[in-house]
Amino acid sequence: MNDWEVKPQFGGSKAFYMPATDVICLPSRNRFDSPAAFVATWAHEVAHSTGHKSRLHRDLSGRMGSASYAREELIAELASFLICNRLEVESCSESHGAYLQSWADVLRESPKIIFTILAQSRRAADLICPPA
Repeated sequence: MNDWEVKPQFGGSKAFYMPATDVICLPSRNRFDSPAAFVATWAHEVAHSTGHKSRLHRDLSGRMGSASYAREELIAELASFLICNRLEVESCSESHGAYLQSWADVLRESPKIIFTILAQSRRAADLICPPA
């Protein structure tokens, strides 16, 4: 976690990534239900940061409710799952699944987009935590 170039800022009650300033914000560790929940959230936000123009340059301009926002959320959550798996963190698959389900409507619009999302998720995970 300490090797990623975007260091998180801790405080507040929400986790998010701000592309304009390339900043990751996370609540304090004690605000999470478990260490695994903290790592999964950290990995999700770090995955968003891979989309920055200086890294993998994904479209991070989508607004809540837009198809591009949903795609980015799917990419970040799938990358988080991959990262947790690679780090052998006992992340809750059900939590990942429920989160993914909430954004899955984008797949109904264009089922082939899943291949792009999967590829981009893997690239993000590989950048953060290369496979052994």
